[in-house]
Amino acid sequence: MIPPILHQTWKNDVVPARFQGYVESWKRHNPDWTCMFWNDRMLLEFVADHYPDFLPTFCGYSNGVRRADAARYLLLYHFGGVYADIDCECVAPFDRIMGEDRVVLCTEPASHTGVQAEFRGLSYLIFNGTMASPPRHPFWLHVLSLLPGLAHAKDVLDSTGPCLLTSAQRDYDDQKAFAIHPSTLFSPMDSAGSREPVGGTTLSIHHWAGTWWTPEPAPRWFTKLRNHAYRGWYHLTRGAHLDEATAKASVSPSAVLATPPSGQNIAILVPLRDAAEHIQPFLDLLRTLDYPKDRIKLVFCEGDSVDGSWERLQAATAKLAGEYRGVVLLQRHVGTSLDRIDRARPRMQRIRRGTIAKVRNHLIDHGLSENDDWALWIDIDVWRYPRDVVNRLIETGHRIAVPNCLKTAGGASFDLNSFITTRSTKDYRYYRHIRGGLYQPPLQSASRLHLSDVRHLDVIGLDAVGGTMLLVDARLHRGGLRFPEIPYRDLIETEGFGALANDLGIRPVGLPKLEILHVPW
Repeated sequence: MIPPILHQTWKNDVVPARFQGYVESWKRHNPDWTCMFWNDRMLLEFVADHYPDFLPTFCGYSNGVRRADAARYLLLYHFGGVYADIDCECVAPFDRIMGEDRVVLCTEPASHTGVQAEFRGLSYLIFNGTMASPPRHPFWLHVLSLLPGLAHAKDVLDSTGPCLLTSAQRDYDDQKAFAIHPSTLFSPMDSAGSREPVGGTTLSIHHWAGTWWTPEPAPRWFTKLRNHAYRGWYHLTRGAHLDEATAKASVSPSAVLATPPSGQNIAILVPLRDAAEHIQPFLDLLRTLDYPKDRIKLVFCEGDSVDGSWERLQAATAKLAGEYRGVVLLQRHVGTSLDRIDRARPRMQRIRRGTIAKVRNHLIDHGLSENDDWALWIDIDVWRYPRDVVNRLIETGHRIAVPNCLKTAGGASFDLNSFITTRSTKDYRYYRHIRGGLYQPPLQSASRLHLSDVRHLDVIGLDAVGGTMLLVDARLHRGGLRFPEIPYRDLIETEGFGALANDLGIRPVGLPKLEILHVPW
């Protein structure tokens, strides 16, 4: 059962005056409990002494709140008892839950779900500010097993917080291990101070004091002026772009309204340039797919190579006669010269990715036919993927789906064109990252999450997609859903394609746990 132990943490031994009354409330309502107060140094030594294998992850966290989150799960596993944030006030004795042999949790207020959970595909959020558990409950080991892979997730909610905890609870094999109550049990008020309309017993109240976050202040006059200046410069310099209404009207309504394909014919579409050394390994890897080869058509499009890629491609595919449903070789010379180092610079992305979009669209126009049900885009330098990757993408039931492309298994996403937008406000912070008419935020920008940031989820809706591996209902391509060759909503190529699909009501999805590997250069 749950032992009469209270765990609370703070960065040092000096609890701020505004929280002291809340801390005392636990002793007042539960006078016989053992109160264990942990500062940051004590938590470090606790992890080092008892869980040394977890120490590198613990020390590698970018801020204290992540360490505090991870520590509360370890404390509940090791000792059991009740964990409570110091801005949680106890308002009644906890006797009614102390006889439980289950993990006692409550949901967060419903208003929080709409803000943080719905775009992650979660219908509720588990509150991690107050929790109770018997000691050595195996659920906490399940939670801890997820933490290393999310150590560098951008959002603390996914790294160690409520979104991670919710996914862990949903995925746990034994759902009878939990006593999950409405938010009224431990958190009857939301962060705006509104009480939940749902009735029920309340044992504690979370006051959302903001010990690790602060609300964004209203913009002052200088910020408003700066917003106006950046926005004006953007409209003067953005260059040619796709009109949103025109782009949407170019896609056939019947293609948009169609259901996912029931057929199994796949066209694997492969753009390549200066990739001679990748061609044979790519073909060898294709042979490992557990998808019927008589359902697969291979379509390659080479252009502007100077390393003999076209000749190597012809020789390698000549050996495939009769092995697949078909093999098509195309060429599309765009004439754009790109230095391998220079091509990564932000100012080159409009040219570089516009060129790639032209090649992709050439593949759509000349490589897809009416008897192709699916288009599967694969980059020539993808070098590892599971044998069942095709089936897993199709089984999502969505018309556009991508796996998580990485350089190393369990690492950060490599294909950063697959993302979820978390901050859509277009102020000066947005416009200052426009280069060549394209929005190009820095990697660590809080405005986007990538698939490795949410790898506690099985599937998530995406605002844009990458093309290292991309499954598309071929009817969408044939109906006019193409890759923008100039910016569409400040995005281009596969990103613009994903944005346009969303605007048409077709939500692409990503599979964070389905990992494929790109060559690490």
